[in-house]
Amino acid sequence: MCTVSDTSLKELVFPKEEYEVAKKLFQQRDWDSIEGRILIDPFNINNSGPFSYDLCVGDEVFELNSKRKISMISKKEAFIEPGEIFFVLTQEYIGLPREFAASAMPRFSFVREGVMQSMTKIDPTWYGKIVVAFANHSKDPFLLKKGQAFCTLVIHRLDKPASKILSSEDVPALGKESIDFFLRNKEK
Repeated sequence: MCTVSDTSLKELVFPKEEYEVAKKLFQQRDWDSIEGRILIDPFNINNSGPFSYDLCVGDEVFELNSKRKISMISKKEAFIEPGEIFFVLTQEYIGLPREFAASAMPRFSFVREGVMQSMTKIDPTWYGKIVVAFANHSKDPFLLKKGQAFCTLVIHRLDKPASKILSSEDVPALGKESIDFFLRNKEK
């Protein structure tokens, strides 16, 4: 297994004009047509680091303790109170072929503020948005803004393509683009 560099990522990511087609290919599990390429929609080259890609705050945040869902569409920001655990939906829709896995890792700028992130793994053959959990351990409210980079995606090339293919029967969150599904699934 090796980590994908920014140079490789630029070559592997579907171009913008193919995003909708790529989403359908992942939904159909058409590995021959995917040809080992990665979907990050939207993809912003400025979010690339030497071996990582910064994911951004999407349209929804959920505070676990207060059970409050926050729409970031109209408000564009939210203050997360001290002691609060919160879930953030990514702006990006991710699709990983059989040859790749990924990890969503904390950004030091959040840790420095007392906001800790859980590590999130993204399995080969995943497609959809990602929900990442955080906890505000500081004494102050934490400002979260729509579109701000909030975690770092590190993509790993596997030594061989994975033989296990995720399915919506096994992974009901597969392909989802709303935090609501992740919350409903938790309650069942």
